[in-house]
Amino acid sequence: MFRHNHKLQLIWDIDKFRCHVGDIEIAIATNHFPPFAINAVIEEQDTSLVLGETDKIRDPGGKPSWYLANIAETQSLLSPGHVIVRDTHPLRLQAIVHDLDQDPICRASWISQVLQEIIAISAKRNIHALQLPLLGTRYGGVGFRQFIDMLLDELTQEDPTSLKKLWLVSPEQQCQNIFQELNEAIKRRKD
Repeated sequence: MFRHNHKLQLIWDIDKFRCHVGDIEIAIATNHFPPFAINAVIEEQDTSLVLGETDKIRDPGGKPSWYLANIAETQSLLSPGHVIVRDTHPLRLQAIVHDLDQDPICRASWISQVLQEIIAISAKRNIHALQLPLLGTRYGGVGFRQFIDMLLDELTQEDPTSLKKLWLVSPEQQCQNIFQELNEAIKRRKD
């Protein structure tokens, strides 16, 4: 009989990148390894809702360009800095932080406004756990440090919130860096 002498190896430690900001537990993890169950998921979106869940511009199919241009001209654009609530399970919140017709396409003020709305919606809808991408860091030119500072500004407000768990979604190769950046930002606020 042949025996394997391979040791089991942990693929991902879901408890590795966790910390607390007040009563809120923050976990940094990839999409593939959820650290906990969530009540709501935040989707990074633009004013025309062309960004899909995969952060790629969707292919509209075989429609001619004149048809798409006509649709784009006639539909009213959404305002950056707002959140659209989609009553799905889990709740889906579309954070409008990009305007592809402006330069730059993403602004820190829009992200800050969206974060305020997300906290307000969490309190209103009694959301305890949510999944949040690092808004504006992938395409918008916002750095991780800037996003983390804006997030901490909102999480440390005096307003009561029902939020207890926050899952920051990150690419696997960036989890360690983002976790260090988050801990440094928390430490700076204590000093």
